[in-house]
Amino acid sequence: MDLRQVRYFVAVAEKGSISAAAGVLHVAQSAVSRQMRLLEESMGGPLFHRSIAGAELTDSGLMFLERARFILREVESATHDVSNFNRGMRGFHHDVRGTVRVSSAPTVGQAIYGGLALHFRERFPQVRLELAESWTEDALHRLSAGSIDMAIVSDPGNQEHIQFTPLMQQETAVFCLPGSKLAGRPSVHARELRKLPIIISQGLRHSLEAQHGAMQPVLQIDGTEVAAQLTRDSIGVAVMPSSVLRTSSAWQGLTAVPVRQFSVTRMLAVAKGRPVSLAAKAFQAAMQEQVARCIGDSLFLPP
Repeated sequence: MDLRQVRYFVAVAEKGSISAAAGVLHVAQSAVSRQMRLLEESMGGPLFHRSIAGAELTDSGLMFLERARFILREVESATHDVSNFNRGMRGFHHDVRGTVRVSSAPTVGQAIYGGLALHFRERFPQVRLELAESWTEDALHRLSAGSIDMAIVSDPGNQEHIQFTPLMQQETAVFCLPGSKLAGRPSVHARELRKLPIIISQGLRHSLEAQHGAMQPVLQIDGTEVAAQLTRDSIGVAVMPSSVLRTSSAWQGLTAVPVRQFSVTRMLAVAKGRPVSLAAKAFQAAMQEQVARCIGDSLFLPP
């Protein structure tokens, strides 16, 4: 297997046919077909189901596609970094180039992405950012597969191939309708939540149960705005990080009652042993600066 075969494979997979891939690669269709046969021989089996309609990935092809994209991204990153170094760069610089892919817990992304992207783009305008929001399990899967460079997650458990660095803590609250009995309370202990009809995300439920035992939510849902609407519809009361009051208009008009003895530690996750590009290093430093600003503004607590 060589790098050309990897590029050809990804093109065929994304375009759905060898002829279409040959067009975007600007090579003869016969050349693409030959390289795909050689690649399949080295892999020990077919990567595509070929038909008049085109080329569809087999199960082994789907497995290889994720890794092939990772290989090409690493080559692109290495090319940018070495090129920058050979031009005389010895550290972060205005001309740093590349792509940084990040996933964050939604309530953290809502709080930091806007200011972070603004400050980072001013300092590193040649770096392309791909910022996503996803829950811990999905983010760790994507990180392990190499489709993102870093993630902000909670409660990672035992992940021997991933390195975690605590970033901040998020205090939590239970959101309810104004004028309700619960709204008149100064706070609620986390253990009391098992007696309430709570609406909670999968990740937050995992953190809560790890600290205080099994809960029986009336509804488990991963959409923050939907959870706010369901609270307004009297389906239940939503357990969320308190920061959403300042980062999302969806929660305005609801009463937030602080939850005692329950906060969520968010961590920066990166893959162990994987080279880190100059662009990713620069973004990681900028992200830690943004988190520090949020802590200073009392949006988060120190880790």
